[in-house]
Amino acid sequence: MTGLCSLGLSYSSALSCLRHNRQLAHKPQSSLVRRFSKGLTGLICLLVLLSLCGCAERTFKKSALLLGTEVEITVFAKNPKKARRVIDLALEKIRAEERNLSYFSAESELSKINKQAGKGWVKVSPELLSLIKTSLCYSQLTDGAFNIAISPLESLYRCAKRENRVPSQKEKRKAISLCNYKKIAINEKRKMVRLSQKEMALDLGGIAKGYIVDETVKLLQKEGIKNGMVNAGGDLKVFGEKSYRIAIRNPFKVGVGVIRPETTDLINQAPTMSKTPLAQNDNGMVFKVIKVENKAVCTSGGYERPGHILNSETGEPAAAGLPSDMLCSVTIIASTATAADALATAIIVMGREKGERLLKRLGLSYFLIDPKGNITTNMSF
Repeated sequence: MTGLCSLGLSYSSALSCLRHNRQLAHKPQSSLVRRFSKGLTGLICLLVLLSLCGCAERTFKKSALLLGTEVEITVFAKNPKKARRVIDLALEKIRAEERNLSYFSAESELSKINKQAGKGWVKVSPELLSLIKTSLCYSQLTDGAFNIAISPLESLYRCAKRENRVPSQKEKRKAISLCNYKKIAINEKRKMVRLSQKEMALDLGGIAKGYIVDETVKLLQKEGIKNGMVNAGGDLKVFGEKSYRIAIRNPFKVGVGVIRPETTDLINQAPTMSKTPLAQNDNGMVFKVIKVENKAVCTSGGYERPGHILNSETGEPAAAGLPSDMLCSVTIIASTATAADALATAIIVMGREKGERLLKRLGLSYFLIDPKGNITTNMSF
């Protein structure tokens, strides 16, 4: 069976997939090194102010360079030994998921699928099969704006950049012909995947980081952690009964990341914009502060590395659309980081009008920022 047609996915079933994804986020269960475009420098900076509740629990944190960014795990616990053990376990899980989902690692499951493009079926783990199926749901939901089969086009642009040139129209047409997500075949019963066209290749970079954040939260919950946060430099999820104040920063000025221990404020590398209302006095860096509980907040944008988010239909960078419809930064608040990550990438490609229409239908909260600094949001303050 081939692609979404063989899976029988319609718009309504894609919506069902999204709802199912949300439900899974609340189940504590177990379940790249690739180029994560939304990594180290951050697309929108998140300032996290932990709301203290006057309980006996202490805050434990640890960070590591993973997923192309600085990943920080925060847990609230009474037992220091248990807290440190669980955090180390969570970081090791992230390392394992990164190795398995990496586009660049020859030993990853993903690379094994890509090597067999146009040849045969590849047996995969239930987790990877589920992630690919979820990715296809978002491809149909966004009319292909989210596309894990976009790797040939990405490879073309990487090669052209190394050679200090612009890809030719002929090269782009060939790459586009290889980016058809409907040619991804799945045999769910046998847990196998096949790319039906030679030279096709999958890249999970637009969804994998969110997925890994969700899976790490599930692990922490399974280990008995009731309150905490997983922050992967632009993809973040908080869980439990505690509320968090997250400051969304502007995408036009990059600052230096600092930690303020006296207030437990975490400031990642970040952005500023002159026309927007600024929060507090963080040197004009923050424009809105939102209160979040049991939610994921993910961002995507192209202002620091123009052209790194590509449109697989046109073969052009996402920023090559109509000026009135272009977006340079998108923040999505959702129940799962998987959904927020995939949709944030897709909305950059779709543009403001189509993107906002989809987000409203899905009932998600969002911040959309265009190159002139205009903000579109459905959140009240």
